[in-house]
Amino acid sequence: MSCSHNQSGYFLLTMCLLYINKLLIFIQHLEFIKVEVYTWYTNKKRQEDGRKTLTIMNILVALDSNYVNPLTVMLNSIMCSNPVADFCVYVAHSSLTDDDFRKIEVSVDAARCEIIPVFIPDTLLAHAPTAKRISKETYYRLIAAEYLPKTVNRILYLDPDIVVINPLYRLYNIDMGKNFFAGASHVGRFLNHFSTKRLLMDNSCSYINAGVLLMNIEELRRRQSIPYMFRFIKKNESKLFLADQDVLNSLYFKDMIEIDPLLYNLDERTFSRRRKLSGGKSIDLDWVEKNTCIVHFNGKNKPWKAGEYKGCLDVFYKKYCNF
Repeated sequence: MSCSHNQSGYFLLTMCLLYINKLLIFIQHLEFIKVEVYTWYTNKKRQEDGRKTLTIMNILVALDSNYVNPLTVMLNSIMCSNPVADFCVYVAHSSLTDDDFRKIEVSVDAARCEIIPVFIPDTLLAHAPTAKRISKETYYRLIAAEYLPKTVNRILYLDPDIVVINPLYRLYNIDMGKNFFAGASHVGRFLNHFSTKRLLMDNSCSYINAGVLLMNIEELRRRQSIPYMFRFIKKNESKLFLADQDVLNSLYFKDMIEIDPLLYNLDERTFSRRRKLSGGKSIDLDWVEKNTCIVHFNGKNKPWKAGEYKGCLDVFYKKYCNF
């Protein structure tokens, strides 16, 4: 009799577990259907409003209060150049004020762009080595996988001294595979050879500029070792002339996809060099306006400093500054 009761109890327990499992699967399907319905409904509404598709891009910036005004111009350019996309902009900082964030927020359409402050506490970088050329803020883009939400698997890092003049879809949707980063090189053949030798990179690699980086956060979470990076910096600090950019290239050159600087990270030097090579016929401002996505005002040559800018790409900064 006891054996029969045990068998009946085991059978009932098994059946209950099966039904619970089916219920959980059903709930998961409901969640999936809810997301699908929301996407369909949002796309439909956008089509009615003249907006074609539901595209959400994650953007990462890191700055202090000195770059708040240039950032507002950059965000304005992103919104204007990508009219059918929405954005989540993660602002990594350690010192921005409420007033700074109010300036940033009023520069964008809140219906299409969410500004997300990410305060970086000193404890997160407690073991990070610092030096004259390497401040703690230097690390913000290198450790992004440590502080970004788990829901973020891909993000586009942009320096605030940038304007976006054409849609970002192609760049944002590059097949990253198992690579950590996608970025462009600004240096010519000689400087590239010097940099790769100095940082013990493969001769076939290019020295990548860190101002525009498509980041595979999902893969960084899997394989990046922050303690190893800190040990590397402490050991090699004397030869890391360009701080985190040197770290990026020295440690991760094997996990990097090279993209075209003419399209995705055009600075004044690259524009001038390529223009001379083409005899000024194929690469001019009209070509840039039609083909380039990102114009980068790197170095000391800043278009918001009155009378100081040397070159001609500042026309694009003025365009979005005056919008």
